[in-house]
Amino acid sequence: MEGIKYLYNSGAVFAVYKPAGVHSVQLPDGRGGDSVAALLVENRPQLASAGKSPEDAGLVHRLDFSTSGVLLGASTCEAWQALFDQVSQGSVLKEYLACVEGRLKSEQTISSFIGSPNRGAKKMRSYPKDPGEKARALFGTTLFKPISYDSARNISLVAAVASPARRHQIRLHASTLGHPLVGDSLYGSTTNLGDLAPTPRDFFLHSWLVEFAHPETGVAVTVKSPFAGELSWTGPITLS
Repeated sequence: MEGIKYLYNSGAVFAVYKPAGVHSVQLPDGRGGDSVAALLVENRPQLASAGKSPEDAGLVHRLDFSTSGVLLGASTCEAWQALFDQVSQGSVLKEYLACVEGRLKSEQTISSFIGSPNRGAKKMRSYPKDPGEKARALFGTTLFKPISYDSARNISLVAAVASPARRHQIRLHASTLGHPLVGDSLYGSTTNLGDLAPTPRDFFLHSWLVEFAHPETGVAVTVKSPFAGELSWTGPITLS
């Protein structure tokens, strides 16, 4: 990872670009290579005291290893807590782009409790009803919107609006609908991205838009992450 790319930086709030193939936060004992958080602290040591823990470097949410796009953070404890509360309450709009198997013909919404009985489990589970404390499940809703279809590959490019974007929420909900992310074998994909992604990644999921209320001013802020270099898609792409 070559330096930090800021997408937004105003007052105590910032947003940075996370490339695919890089961790949001360093794994225990420094495993897993580079992380955005480690680089942030290296450049701005004061961020170690801004979030819930030093390794967060002020980041208020995370993206999967293969996911790219907007990461939101804060440089003070007060701003961090305010943003974290917005994220937890689902008041931060997060819209992603994803490649899924098959053709998504119309908008579809899915809601469920998302959790796992094992804290270290790699795969999350979807529960239609609250499964109780042992599953440590949290409620989440995802709206999938079709954007473009590649008939030769039988894959779709879709927009996914996740509230509040739990761990693996979009991946899990896409699979539940019968349209797993292309290349996401953990959630049932039997195909791979091939030459669709210039940057090596298991699946294509890109956080292209995040909208929130600035905790110091109350003004609505929209941050976008360009995706032109993220995906080699020949069909039309129209985003609202």
